[in-house]
Amino acid sequence: MSGWLAIVNPAAGRRGESGAAVRVLTGHSRLAAAVETTTAPGHATELARGASEFHGIVAVGGDGTIAEVLAGMDIARQRLAVIPAGHGNCLARDLGITRPQAAVAALERGHARPIDLMQVDIGFGDARTERRWAASTVAVGYVCDVVRNGFRLSWLGHRAYAAAAAITIPRALGARVALLDGAEMLPGLTGIVVNNTAHLANFRAFADARFDDGRLEVMENAARWPRQMLHNGAVLARSRAFGAARVRQSPRAKVDLDAPGRLMVDGEILEGVTRFTATCRRSAVACIVEVR
Repeated sequence: MSGWLAIVNPAAGRRGESGAAVRVLTGHSRLAAAVETTTAPGHATELARGASEFHGIVAVGGDGTIAEVLAGMDIARQRLAVIPAGHGNCLARDLGITRPQAAVAALERGHARPIDLMQVDIGFGDARTERRWAASTVAVGYVCDVVRNGFRLSWLGHRAYAAAAAITIPRALGARVALLDGAEMLPGLTGIVVNNTAHLANFRAFADARFDDGRLEVMENAARWPRQMLHNGAVLARSRAFGAARVRQSPRAKVDLDAPGRLMVDGEILEGVTRFTATCRRSAVACIVEVR
């Protein structure tokens, strides 16, 4: 096998951000990366699926780009590297990588670290089913709505999700969540988040989370707008005040919706979803970007 293939999403993040990241990557001749640019949603998966001759794939973009690459690459054989160029960059933030220069430096060092992934099995109202890999976040309710509004504020760049969180009104969510511990469901839910990383977009929402511990963070929200805003502000201030209704850890979470609705999977919004199960697959892929 040859070296690295860089798959670049030019629509990620602010205008020109992914292009600048590629220039940093290709400026290091030792990496000798081939570069492919996506032209439409799903194209990164096609490119990764056709990249069997490469020993690794560099995802240049955000968490959605990473999810598309994971869907096409051979995770048991190929390595993953991340160069952040999206709005949220959850996985990159957990890896301690916030700039392309740092990502390329880590790639040059060549140290791989196994990370967990979420296997997400999804059921739709029309009886379809689908399986996806996610590295960071799946959510219904408030956080899903924040991401949807963040798309409309993409011109704000890295501040898009923070701004969206301030203007999104939490709504009642008809859903049931089941974990392996069998605890009773909380009443009045406004959102459910299942996370593999400590970060939730710009927010470090799960201070105790690790992407290599074999467990997922499951957050249940039941806050209306005033308390939700207090919670958002506390998270930005790295405080645990005004916390979520409940946060638990589990290797698996199953969520059923009362009616078909929206599900967010690493930045992509899926419509007509009635249920999903997120299962942690420990050490599923070797990631070349290491935490220092």
